[in-house]
Amino acid sequence: MTMFPGCRLALPVLALSLLLSACSGPAGSGFVNRTPDDYCALSDRSTLFLIDRTTTFDAADQTLLMESLGGVVDRLQTGDRIIIATISDHYSKTRRLANACKPGCPEAGGVVDEIVGSCSTMKAKQDQQQFMGTLAASLREIINTAEDASGSDIIRTIGHWTGSASAEPYTNLIIYSDMLENSDMLTWRKFSSLPEDELMGIVAEHGALARTPGTTVRVIGYGRLHDKARSPLPAALDAKLRGFWTRYFFEGGGQVEFSARTDG
Repeated sequence: MTMFPGCRLALPVLALSLLLSACSGPAGSGFVNRTPDDYCALSDRSTLFLIDRTTTFDAADQTLLMESLGGVVDRLQTGDRIIIATISDHYSKTRRLANACKPGCPEAGGVVDEIVGSCSTMKAKQDQQQFMGTLAASLREIINTAEDASGSDIIRTIGHWTGSASAEPYTNLIIYSDMLENSDMLTWRKFSSLPEDELMGIVAEHGALARTPGTTVRVIGYGRLHDKARSPLPAALDAKLRGFWTRYFFEGGGQVEFSARTDG
């Protein structure tokens, strides 16, 4: 059989070309980061970060809040979504400050992936800078001033953000709050004095239960009273409130840990 010059080289190249064409699909390439929303396709993990706006942030609080968000973002992987929202004196006043997925290019799985993939690492770095800037700006908007609020509708706000049966549960829930409920559903006097069973009954009656199956819940900034001096919670009250919140999230399917500091 007579071979034309160059055929032995041309055939493998042609085969590789056909392989890449088949692998690349209709779009003609692998993952492409055209818009910030494209990164969301790379992960199904999500974090909800709730910030209680009803307590004045002193210098220590401001530092703690920034460190907390920084720690959360550091643990995010490429494509993970983070939503930042507020807790106010009524759940209907909650505001979503940010909703974005962490930029980055997926790791290549082999030679073909490296050739087929067309994620721009330069654009991913630019998008990541913008991502961080957006999160920082969302905090700057609220960190220096507290709302002029007479109460804290913490329970119903959590229920509002997690209670949808049609939405996938959050992977992580971070709450920056003293967790001292004081709302028209449960005044502070009732919240601090009623038995746990009775509190849970009121929450269920108002449809404010959390839906946190498999969710890791972390409470940051817990342990201080409402007073101007932000005094430590008395031991008995501390234990009572921890018991309520532990049960509240447990009945929703999640587990909670309390921390006065970011590394607690």
